[in-house]
Formats: sequence, structure tokens, C-alpha cells
Amino acid sequence: MTFEVSGNIAKIDGKQGKYDNSVTNPSVRYGRNAVENYYTYLEQPIVSDSMTSAPILELGASSDTVDRNTDKINQFLKENDEYLKALPPLEFEYRYMPNMVQKGQIDKMAVLGAAYEEMGKVNEMSVKELDERFAPDSNFTSAALDVNKDGKIDIAEYGSSILAADMLSKSPVPDTANIDGTINKKGFDAVLAYTQKSNAAAAAAMYAKINDTYNLAEAKKEFKPE
Repeated sequence: MTFEVSGNIAKIDGKQGKYDNSVTNPSVRYGRNAVENYYTYLEQPIVSDSMTSAPILELGASSDTVDRNTDKINQFLKENDEYLKALPPLEFEYRYMPNMVQKGQIDKMAVLGAAYEEMGKVNEMSVKELDERFAPDSNFTSAALDVNKDGKIDIAEYGSSILAADMLSKSPVPDTANIDGTINKKGFDAVLAYTQKSNAAAAAAMYAKINDTYNLAEAKKEFKPE
């Protein structure tokens, strides 16, 4: 298991993972491991074939029949409760940056490593391709991420969406001071809402501010995935 459960919250990070022996830069490694571990968490089944089937009860009103049926029901409830407790929690906290920066600051290489991994191990792709891969339907678009308006999303621009999910995990009001290296479901859902075409102007302004604040485009020149 690539995550821990604490207080019914799945805790996911990049301390260990798939890239431990293949990525040299510790920050890039952390970011890439974190994404890989997060994807593993998402693959955990909500239901599975191991779930206990409801018992077939006997007909009849005798005390023996009632007792046997009661035992079957109690056993079913016990096994089902154990099964549900074994499932991964729906709430999560996903740390994509090493816990070594002050709030509001970032580890740029960890952000770019996470972006590289989330984009499918590429440095850039067209807006159209990104939409085809990630947009839920035609009401959504990643065009607002294209800060330099070249028709492509690179890892620096995509990284701003990761930072947006981070700050929106703490408050619905975008504020880079809230960035602390962690993302929860609330933050992911908020970024998804920003990818709706109806929110394009607000999303573009948010991503432009993040890019201006952290200048990921400059850091991208030094990024190496391995």
C-alpha cells in the first residue's frame, strides 16, 4: 500500500515510491513518486468481488429457523463491516512537495516533477490533446492554463494547476499564501470547476498570477525528469 490511513483520511506522499532508484533530484523524485502513489490510491476499489453476498434465509417460523436466520444475518453484518473498514477512505491528503518549505513558498522542482508525471511523462502537449485526455466533457477546457497563448500546455503551466489545487484546498478564495504542499479532494474539485468554459476568465487570471508569483517557466529550463 502506498498510502497510510489516519483518522479516516488517506495520507499520500512521495517519500517512497516507484522512482526511488531512478530519479536523481530529490525534489523531482518526491513529486513524481507522490503522483504515482496518488494514482495507486485512486485505483483502489470502492467495491469488489470480495464483498460478502447477502445470506439466503430459510423459510419458516420455528424458533430454530429464526435462530439460524439471525446467526446468518449477524455473520453477514460482521463480515460486511470488516470489508467496509478495509476499503480506502474517500477523503485524502496528497503531499506532492517535501515538507521543508514555508507556507506560501514552493519547491519548484517538486511541482514540475508532479506536473511531468500527471501529464503522462511529457514536457508539453497541445491544449486539444490535454482536453481529450482529461476534460470530462465539452463544457470543460484546459485553455486557461495556456498562459503564453501558444496553443500548448507545458509542465510549468500545468504546474500552476497543481498549485491552484493546493491553495483552493484551504479556501475557496485563491490566495498563494495558503500553499503548503498538500492537496485534498476539495482542492481538486475546485480546480475542476475552474476548467469549465464558463469560468475561463477567472481561471486564466488565477493561473497567470500563479505563474507571475513563482516563475515556473524559468525553473522549467533546469528541469530534468531523471
